[in-house]
Amino acid sequence: MSSACRPESAEYAHPVGSDSWLNPELLVPSLCSGTKIGAIKELVDRLHRHGIVRDSLSFLQSVLEREALQSTIVRDGVALPHARSRAVAELGVAVGVAKQPIDFPSGDDRGPVHLICLVAVPASGSDPYLPLLANLAGTLSAPELRDALPHMTTADELHALLTARRAGPVGPCDPAEES
Repeated sequence: MSSACRPESAEYAHPVGSDSWLNPELLVPSLCSGTKIGAIKELVDRLHRHGIVRDSLSFLQSVLEREALQSTIVRDGVALPHARSRAVAELGVAVGVAKQPIDFPSGDDRGPVHLICLVAVPASGSDPYLPLLANLAGTLSAPELRDALPHMTTADELHALLTARRAGPVGPCDPAEES
C-alpha cells in the first residue's frame, strides 16, 4: 500500500483492535459474490476453513435467521451480521469488501452495502462480543476509513487500515505514486 492510500494524522476514535481476533486470512478485500447471501457465505467459509466455525451450513442458517429478525446495517454501506451458534468454536470476525454495492435486505431495512463484517459468536461462554460489535461499529463509522476501502487490494492492506490507530483524513490514492 502506498503512503497515498494510508490513513494519515490523528487517531481513529475507536480503532478496531488487536491482531488476536482480526486475522488477515479472514479479510476479503474483494468479495466474489454480488448477493447478500453469497457474500455472507464467502465469509462463513473463511471462518470455517480457519476452525472458528465447525459447521458452516448451520452457522450460515443462524446468521440468516438473525438477519431476518433485525437490521444489521449500521450506517453508510456497512453491515455487521452476527449470530450466536453452537456451530461456532470461538469468537471470530471475517470482513469482506464489495467493490460494487450489494443490495442488503436486513430485518425491515434495506440498503446498498460495501463492507460486511461477520461476527461468529459461540453459543456458550461469556465472550465479549457486544463490546466487539460496538467497537466495530464505532471504527467503521469513520467516513475516511470507509472511503479508503475500495482502494485496498490485499488482505494485508485491509488489515493495516482496520487496525490503524489513526483517524485523520485518508489521503487520496494518487495513481502516479502507485507505480
